[in-house]
Amino acid sequence: MKNKTVKIFSSFEEENEAEQKRRRQMTSEERMREFSVLMDRRWGKDWHSKPIKKIVSYEKIEND
Repeated sequence: MKNKTVKIFSSFEEENEAEQKRRRQMTSEERMREFSVLMDRRWGKDWHSKPIKKIVSYEKIEND
């Protein structure tokens, strides 16, 4: 079993900085593995075999 560490930050800014540093130190493979885990959590195990329907909407506005 992998040991886990809990860090307590004094601000959101400090936490964001630590997260950005953590991601910079990751390899591309590690980032893709983490992305895959997040997609499995959000869309289920078949997220990579079934197309995800992407819907785009836009609104044209007049410039003054």
